[in-house]
Amino acid sequence: MGNYLDILFFIASFTVIALASKQIGHFFIKAELPLISGFLFTGVLAGPYVLGLISVETTEKLRFVDEISLGFIAFAAGSELYLKELKSRFKAIALVTVGLVVSTFSLVSLTVFMLSDFIPFMQSMPVAGRIAVSILAGAVLVARSPSSAIAVVNELRAMGPFTQTVLGVTVIMDVVVITLFAVNSSIADAILTGLGFDLSFIILLLVDLVISLVLGYFLGKILIRILAGSINSTLKAGIILLTGYSVFVLSAAIREATHALLPFEILLEPLLLCMIGGFLATNCSEHRSEFSKILQDIGPTIYVVFFTLAGASLALDVLAKTWPIALVLFIVRLVAIFVGTFSGGVLAGVPMKYNRIG
Repeated sequence: MGNYLDILFFIASFTVIALASKQIGHFFIKAELPLISGFLFTGVLAGPYVLGLISVETTEKLRFVDEISLGFIAFAAGSELYLKELKSRFKAIALVTVGLVVSTFSLVSLTVFMLSDFIPFMQSMPVAGRIAVSILAGAVLVARSPSSAIAVVNELRAMGPFTQTVLGVTVIMDVVVITLFAVNSSIADAILTGLGFDLSFIILLLVDLVISLVLGYFLGKILIRILAGSINSTLKAGIILLTGYSVFVLSAAIREATHALLPFEILLEPLLLCMIGGFLATNCSEHRSEFSKILQDIGPTIYVVFFTLAGASLALDVLAKTWPIALVLFIVRLVAIFVGTFSGGVLAGVPMKYNRIG
């Protein structure tokens, strides 16, 4: 009982901070910055390393709030991939994605390797170990952020070919990163252990992806059934949020069960499952408009909660020790994004004005 009372106390405290975050976000709009910048700032300010209104313990206790929000954001990301509208953008999305992956992975991996003498845990590593860490870092920093992209697009009610391309690349990149990291993880393991490339790891990855596709398909069917129901929109929104959260619970349960019963773990990516579900609910049903409206209606509340908690969860103590390295990687990543987007857009024949702001 005491544990539940603690959680209720944490929720009540965080609710007050989230309400303040919503108001602070509007000051950032006046400075021509996105709302989510204000939410993140408030989270950092209220977090354990500044005012201490949100402790590290609180962020851990509220992990389920984070997962509910991420399920919603993944549904929203999948819903943005409406094939009828994206048909004319496929070439641009594909080439910009390739450009981003190649430029970001190459430049970041090279930078991390060159900075290895300044990164404490890499200083004593042999060249092979430094290469392994560098390619893993390159794979991680390829990732985009569907949550922030969708939040900004929804806030500005942005539409058109540029927005479609950006969202398409951002969402598809999540799938690419999962695969890229798995492959590079296997390569890094081979380098560090001196053993050959482990094909079984790649096979297991493919099995994980197939299971994710199958479960994502059934999740899409569940969403369609929810949307087809005769209940009111508010109740549908609540059920959709719980459905997204249940995907995270199921994923964790499958991982624990396979770890206990099998010689390997089945690692399902909850975000990927929810993206597939949102994609199918949008493209394979007659409820696209209702689904979009529900997501837009509950979106502002979700973004306040998610980004405020994200700001509070930032490990500023780690950043304080590593900020010079982080700053260099930040700049290199910006350059890589520019190079990848611009070159991919040029190859796809995208108008130059879009390439310049890409």
